[in-house]
Amino acid sequence: MKSGVRSQEPGVKRKGEREKRRNGENYSPIPRFSDSPMHFLFALLLTGLLLIVLTGCSGPKDKQPTAKVGTSAPSFSLNLINGGSVTLDSFKGKPLVITFMASWCPCSNESAPVFKEAYSKYNPKGVEFLMIGIQDSESKFKKFVDKKQFTFPAGFDKGDKIARLYGVNAPPTTFFISRDSKIAKAFYGKLIEIDKLSAWVDEIAKDRP
Repeated sequence: MKSGVRSQEPGVKRKGEREKRRNGENYSPIPRFSDSPMHFLFALLLTGLLLIVLTGCSGPKDKQPTAKVGTSAPSFSLNLINGGSVTLDSFKGKPLVITFMASWCPCSNESAPVFKEAYSKYNPKGVEFLMIGIQDSESKFKKFVDKKQFTFPAGFDKGDKIARLYGVNAPPTTFFISRDSKIAKAFYGKLIEIDKLSAWVDEIAKDRP
């Protein structure tokens, strides 16, 4: 026994779609999602992620370092990825820029060229630079240093112990240490303008004992 309901032929379906368009109906061959709470929450999440990407490393209070400007920089010992080790006393009597970075951090990657430029400009004048890898795996940080071809010393902070001493909550965070080993400035966020970085380096470079 044959069913009295017959399937719609393709030609009939297309004709119906054309009639809908002629009648001004809001037709779309693409399925539309309903206005359910889940879809609203999903859209809200996407908006939040977009804002994070757009603002990135903009310096929220919970990311700012807690080490106080004007206090003595905490002592530390760091094994360098290319061998050897350094301590804070290794830079005694010299202005020092310490930057905490991570391979996964977009702002660290964006800042890399400017730090390399600043090092080539100021190291001949006696300013030292040191990079410390945090919140990362040691192998990934090493690849990051090699890929960016940093020419100044870099070491990995196992367990983020040095980061905690300096009150670092996230990369990239940079400290400008004066010749007498005092913290002259602490900054969280990307540094992609050589003039901005240079101005802060000049401040610690001009101070003489």
